[in-house]
Formats: sequence, C-alpha cells, structure tokens
Amino acid sequence: MKKIVAVFLGVSMSNCVLASDGSPELKSESQAVIRNAGYQCDKVNGVFPAAFGGSVTVFCDDVYQYIIKDKGGRYTVEVND
Repeated sequence: MKKIVAVFLGVSMSNCVLASDGSPELKSESQAVIRNAGYQCDKVNGVFPAAFGGSVTVFCDDVYQYIIKDKGGRYTVEVND
C-alpha cells in the first residue's frame, strides 16, 4: 500500500519523476494490452500512471512510447511520437 501511494505522489509532483518504473504486474498487463492492439513490445522499460488518472505511459524496448487510455472500460493504445 505504501508503495502505491509513493508512486502516485511521485508522479504528481511537478515534472519530477520520483516513482519507480512500475510493478511487475503493471508492466505485464501493459505489455499484454499493447500487444493485443497490434504493436510491438518485447520488453517494458517503465510504466508511469498519469498524475490525474485515466492513462498510463509505457516505454518499451528502449525505443517505443505508448499511451494506454481507459475509455469507459475499453482500453486504447496510442503511439507517442
């Protein structure tokens, strides 16, 4: 519980990334959502929830950056150029 609170506090601080790069469960679930959307993600380097919720930013393979958004219980994946 303390780790979850620390992650959200760290992400919400003004442009300072003090949080970890995501739990193994969050990385695994994010990778599955990205792959199911048809994108490549062999290794998740980090998963960072948005400060105000509703989305997570995922870094894969030291190259790709994706944004997973919750649209009413349906997840969408966007490539962040």
